[in-house]
Amino acid sequence: MPFRLRIPRKLCDQIVAQAFAELPNECCGLLGGRILPSERPETDVRVGEVLCCYPLVNAAASPVEYLSDAHGMFAAMRDMRRREIDVLAVYHSHPTSAPRPSRTDLERNYSEEVVNLIISLQSREPEMRGWWLTANEFREAEWECIEREPTAEIAESAEKE
Repeated sequence: MPFRLRIPRKLCDQIVAQAFAELPNECCGLLGGRILPSERPETDVRVGEVLCCYPLVNAAASPVEYLSDAHGMFAAMRDMRRREIDVLAVYHSHPTSAPRPSRTDLERNYSEEVVNLIISLQSREPEMRGWWLTANEFREAEWECIEREPTAEIAESAEKE
């Protein structure tokens, strides 16, 4: 079941900085956190609260596709298991195109259960949009960048990276 994603501003800024740092290639990474109970039980809308960002190496080293490095992916998944958190989102950048899923994004979808964030750098200001993907279609995901300061858990993760 879909959820609304909340990402601390510090982590949103980190993702955008990574996208710029890896130009002209696409960047990629994972966001880990927890699904919280519905804030309003009558609506049944759950919230996915992001706690950690895991920047990954784009093994494809390409401006038009990404392939998460297996070693980095394994380390991120191991750390999430240790923290008892889940993958809530995958992210990657589109250096020269809109933040909409490409055919390749649909074909290589990590999971229909996570949000796919795409950061576009095609215009002066970066634009980030979230999507729910299947093999054949996509629909926009609800997400927000929140101003809350990261918790100690987030700070600990950031210091390790």
